[in-house]
Amino acid sequence: MEKEPISETHKDIVRWIQKLKFKKKIFGGVDEDDVLKKIGELNSLYETALLNERARYDALLAQYQGGASENGK
Repeated sequence: MEKEPISETHKDIVRWIQKLKFKKKIFGGVDEDDVLKKIGELNSLYETALLNERARYDALLAQYQGGASENGK
C-alpha cells in the first residue's frame, strides 16, 4: 500500500528517489563516493522538508493560539 505524498517537498523526494542511480564500479558494486554524495543530497532534501514542515506547524500553532485567545475573552 503506497501512501500519497503529503506536500510538494515530499513529492520532490519521492521523484528524486525514483530516478536515483548509482555509478557502478568496474568489478561489481557501486562507487562509494557516489553513494555518499547521493546520501548528502537526500539529507539536504529531508532538511528542506523538515524546515517546511516546521514552518507549517508554527503557522498552525499560531492560528490555534490566536483562536484560543479570542474564545477565552
